[in-house]
Amino acid sequence: MKNQLICILAFMLMLGSAYAQNFITEGNGIRNAIVANVNKDQILYLSELDGAVAAYTLSGKKLWSQPTTNPAVLFKIVAADITNNGRDELIAASANGSIYCYNSTGKVLWTFTPKDKVRFSEVAVVNNGKPQIFAGGNNYKLYELNAKGSLVSTTKIDGVVRKLMPGNFIEKDKQSLFVMTYVHDKFRWDFFGFLNPDTKEVVRRLDYKNKEHKLLSKSMLTDFVVADINNDALDDLLIFGDTSFKPFFTALDANFNQLMEYSSGGKKGTQRYAHSKGAYLPKNKQIMFQHGSIIYVLDTKGKVVATAGEKYKGKVYSDITYIPSKNSLFAAGEVDGGNAVYTFNVAKNNWWNTTQKKQGRMLEVEENLAKLYQQTLNFKLPAYQQKSDKDWVMITSKKIDAEVANLNGNNVTFVIQRSPKESTERSGMVKIIGKEALKKDKRGKYQDSREDIVQMARDFEAKGQPFTFWAGHGNDPFYIQIETLEKILEVAPTTCYGFVYAEMANVEDPRVQYFVREYMPRLAKAIRKNNRAKLYFRYKNMFWAATSHLPLWKEMFFSKKYNDILVPASEDTSNRTQDLNLAGRVGMQSSGYVNDFAMRLIDDNPTSWRPLSPGGQRSISPYLRQGTLMAAYGARYGVVANNPFTEEPGLNILFALMKSGVLPVVAPKDIQSISAWHLIQNVDEKLIHTVDTHHDLKQYSTTDDDAVFSYAQMHWAGVNIPEHDFSNAALGVKYRWLNYMPVLPNGMVPVAPVEAKTLIEKQGKPYFVSTAKVGIRDGVKVPAKEFGAVIKAKVAEGAKQLPIIVSGASWSAIKLDENHTRLILIDPNYINPQNTKVTVTFTHKTPKQIVDILSKEELTATNNKLIVKVPAGSMRFIDVAY
Repeated sequence: MKNQLICILAFMLMLGSAYAQNFITEGNGIRNAIVANVNKDQILYLSELDGAVAAYTLSGKKLWSQPTTNPAVLFKIVAADITNNGRDELIAASANGSIYCYNSTGKVLWTFTPKDKVRFSEVAVVNNGKPQIFAGGNNYKLYELNAKGSLVSTTKIDGVVRKLMPGNFIEKDKQSLFVMTYVHDKFRWDFFGFLNPDTKEVVRRLDYKNKEHKLLSKSMLTDFVVADINNDALDDLLIFGDTSFKPFFTALDANFNQLMEYSSGGKKGTQRYAHSKGAYLPKNKQIMFQHGSIIYVLDTKGKVVATAGEKYKGKVYSDITYIPSKNSLFAAGEVDGGNAVYTFNVAKNNWWNTTQKKQGRMLEVEENLAKLYQQTLNFKLPAYQQKSDKDWVMITSKKIDAEVANLNGNNVTFVIQRSPKESTERSGMVKIIGKEALKKDKRGKYQDSREDIVQMARDFEAKGQPFTFWAGHGNDPFYIQIETLEKILEVAPTTCYGFVYAEMANVEDPRVQYFVREYMPRLAKAIRKNNRAKLYFRYKNMFWAATSHLPLWKEMFFSKKYNDILVPASEDTSNRTQDLNLAGRVGMQSSGYVNDFAMRLIDDNPTSWRPLSPGGQRSISPYLRQGTLMAAYGARYGVVANNPFTEEPGLNILFALMKSGVLPVVAPKDIQSISAWHLIQNVDEKLIHTVDTHHDLKQYSTTDDDAVFSYAQMHWAGVNIPEHDFSNAALGVKYRWLNYMPVLPNGMVPVAPVEAKTLIEKQGKPYFVSTAKVGIRDGVKVPAKEFGAVIKAKVAEGAKQLPIIVSGASWSAIKLDENHTRLILIDPNYINPQNTKVTVTFTHKTPKQIVDILSKEELTATNNKLIVKVPAGSMRFIDVAY
């Protein structure tokens, strides 16, 4: 019996060492995870979104970590023994323009930074007897480095580097280099093929128009794996992605023969922005891939072995890597910003059904938000806060909890949105603007008659159902024609809340010109009879800070002819400049050019360079925090989608903050955190064009940094921003990636037209003027690199006038009455949530009392400074009494 027990214990110990366990890292949101060999052991190298790197044992013990010194998106890490000492080094490609090499103990061995700025996105190591390190980014160059990080060669290439991977693709005993470059931000490769690493000559390439790979060319590719799946001793390419949100997988050999292909049809596998990642399981002879919250397992012939998970209902992992020594998959982090590593023992039967309980940072965020929600439901308006006479207006199909409905601090009107497309012929418009008027949006069917659409509105009016119609888009501004819009307003005077338009930025489009000059006057007249409807305009890139200042749009948005009916909203899909759009909308409202602006919360908000910015966020935290910040600067309206990925209670938390009065309805005159202003004069149209044509990646210029709004083009997504840039100098943004929540170290600095100068001067606020490209001082153009000093001086001057200054959080200060200010502090780390230490400085008056209105905790300032912690993924609401 004793010997049996010993054997059982020994077996259990062996199992413990053989099978990997989940663990939580000490860092923040994980972006990449790779396996490395160190003295015959295997370890895990990890990278975080902003550039930090670390090493962990497979049991979760931290070996070392290195924080980033120059924050930017760390796109790629690889492990390779380039020093020939039996230990894999970690090599990282950062969007800050450097390639870093760390040894296995975390010491930086070398850094390579080319003379001209480049947004590095890829690095790979080829070893045919000596290591060759290849790196590439957005400047049409392939860099070759040696083991010491010295430049060996530079090769001109076409397109922006999307993927570099070594493998024995062509010869069994010699590696070649797979190279893929993009010209479009999602599709349309420029080069897809193999290079000889010695000569850099093309060995084979695949034409984008090759009909045998039609699905490949139309898919957004999010992950690549090299493996020999057909047992011919040559490596193959395994490619994971999505086609119109459906899961997509293909395997190609080096001759571009399709070894297998999988794409699920119908709606069953369709998940928006689902983030496909995959791995090859050599012992199982299987391919697995995650598409959103569903795991697919295929055999090497493309047959589905198993699927697991429920659509929109499970974790979406940031990265997935196979660990041979454990015969396990390590799923690292969650796309919401998780810092845990989850394991799947693929030796087990039905391993794909392994239940993974949430842990680490995302569990912490979930608990923080549950606490915030409960405290909000218990909140009562203090005597000094008056209920607003204006409603919040949320355009959403989201159903609210009964507890939220019972709150009565403020009113929230919930409005549904419908998207009919009118089938009425367009001969009248054709006579005026030509055949351009006949262009339609391919994404919808134009099958609704004018009578059908008007009847729909009439039915909503009869039911008392508030509604909006999506009425136009840049693909077609005329989903619904003007005569129909006028009739809708006539038959639904109490329930029509207006019409939504999206992405109509192109001032050269005759359809857009026709809309501004013909539709707008008629819509304004009809809407004013209604006195409730609004026009909601969703624009991306830097529209509200720059493009809106072009003559055509200036005529519409800054003439004050329509300030009572316009509601500017963001369209921040595939965007890098959300901070500019926010500053622009705050500026429009706070200088009186519009009465309201809107937040837009939708599942593709957390996208930048789409193939490399994961979607599928399960936590409501990023949407909640960005919505709160926009509301805290005056966004009373919301164009809000019912994101299917997010967990409950979801946006009920935001609606509870609004309805309880924790989040007050904010009038511009009550915002106490605007420090200075950025005024636009003669906006630079060329700069705008390079940013607004965001699908075009081939625009690299060595002078892209020399602009007040610099590095804003799509090919710079993820890059660090120079100190002279407005986003950095004024708003505290360090890199171009999902900056909905700038830290605002000197308060908010809104953007407005130069014509607002008189109003700003009356307010006694400092301001500076630019074209978005160059500064203007005393009527003279000043290069952006020089003008940065002016920006810093002006915002510092303005900050000195503020009653409160905050360091460390995204924030707003709102006057409640003559003696009370509500201070809103938000974790600014959008999809990288973390506990945030915040310093609040009271500059001109000493508070009588400081209270966290939700926890009821009374806080104490020392020498007019208050140190507080903002919980990860959450926010705090603090009332300051004088």
